[in-house]
Amino acid sequence: MRTRFRLVITGSPGVGKHTSARLVAKKFRGSRVIDINKLAIANNAILEGKDRYGTSIDIKKVSRLIEHETKTNRKDLIFVGHLAPYVINPEGISIAIALRRSPYELISVFQKRHYSPEKAI
Repeated sequence: MRTRFRLVITGSPGVGKHTSARLVAKKFRGSRVIDINKLAIANNAILEGKDRYGTSIDIKKVSRLIEHETKTNRKDLIFVGHLAPYVINPEGISIAIALRRSPYELISVFQKRHYSPEKAI
């Protein structure tokens, strides 16, 4: 039995993480994309209130959820999210990709998404 593929795609907001994850998942049929933000929301790992940057997550809880997925899921997994470096233990990860984009291009992306100036920094 082959070892399951574990990919992490991370980077700042607006760089194309989710688009890249979908493209990779198409190539690796049967793989599962796990959006870290959605995982946190679905498992009540959101901390009360918001700070000036937006919603905060319970890093320890999300780390445990990801560790459980990594150890128990039989599918190839693609983890996607800007919080990946804070919640994923690199042990057991096959490869990690950090996407970047010109800050000048990101300004228009953030404006289209109606991000606050604090979040856009």
